[in-house]
Amino acid sequence: MSGLEASLLLGSAHAIVLAIVLRRRERHRRANLYLAAMLGALALLLLDGFLRARGTLLVHPHLIGLTAWVPFVLGPLVYLYVRELTAPEPEQLRSPWRHFMVPAAYVVLLAVTFLPRSASYKRGVAYHDAPWFISALEVVLLVYGITYSIAVLVLLRRHQARVRAIYSNLRGVSLRWLQVLGVLSALVWIAAFVGFVIRITEVTDASGASAIVPIGSAITVFVVGYFQLGQAEIFVGQPAVEPSTPAVPRPAYARARLAEHDAAAVEARIMSAMTERRLYQRAGLTLGELADEVAATPHEVSQILSTRLQRNFYSFVNEHRITHVKAALASSERPVLDLAFEAGFQSKSTFNSAFRKATGMTPREFRQRSTA
Repeated sequence: MSGLEASLLLGSAHAIVLAIVLRRRERHRRANLYLAAMLGALALLLLDGFLRARGTLLVHPHLIGLTAWVPFVLGPLVYLYVRELTAPEPEQLRSPWRHFMVPAAYVVLLAVTFLPRSASYKRGVAYHDAPWFISALEVVLLVYGITYSIAVLVLLRRHQARVRAIYSNLRGVSLRWLQVLGVLSALVWIAAFVGFVIRITEVTDASGASAIVPIGSAITVFVVGYFQLGQAEIFVGQPAVEPSTPAVPRPAYARARLAEHDAAAVEARIMSAMTERRLYQRAGLTLGELADEVAATPHEVSQILSTRLQRNFYSFVNEHRITHVKAALASSERPVLDLAFEAGFQSKSTFNSAFRKATGMTPREFRQRSTA
């Protein structure tokens, strides 16, 4: 057994085990179901790649085409998984079944036009020159998959903006794992497109082009396995759009734009809470907590930040934290990390990134210049 064959077979077995483990988890049950289904689909692709590499499909051509529909469900499953974990109100999401209409239609097309064909015809399609309509279907598949990958990245971008509007620290609420999955999915589809172009144009040796999707699938499985077994922050509870929203719906006028004098008063209370009471030193400060402190609604505070201060909540709070650290660096010799945690930061990497972005230098460089 070659190294490629062993990797494909191992990847398939790994995907099945992960799917079973995910299916048994109670938290985020529907999201886990989507991810388990995606892993099951990848297991089928990897098994098909293994059988192709072993030459089994030549001996048993009736197996050719049985997994041709699988790539059509990968894009929707990744999208639905990310949508489930990033939606402010998952219970109000639309039914997922419309995302599987194209795969269902393709299964019917395969059952009618390809699967009943002769063994020699199937071998010809799989190992020699495929008819033009097969190539056309591959183009449709590639466009379909890339479109879903773009949709996933758009969802993640919106989620990141929503989180920054609510939390002052992103540790524990930023679904970094989903970004990895989204980017990896997009890269696999781009690689598949490159392989298709190589095979069609014959600009170079195309012998390895057919292995791109199975190899990409194996990498995806092992990456999913790594995060599943080693990263606790994969499944993080979703932040509400407004953390302090009461159970009783707020009247419509409560979301209306504040009058100028009212907005100025709320802004003054916000600035007082940050500069005099140093609310930014609460590491887990949220938009809802700040709103409670200044006797306003989260919507009103968000309105003040965006329209009068041109900041989102995350940037606004961390600017005050950076100001606190800068003053302390210039007036004391205390360790930098102690000052960062005192100001409300929760991690060294987040602090260093925010400080460099705000000042253009490291905390050590800033202290040297301030005390020179």
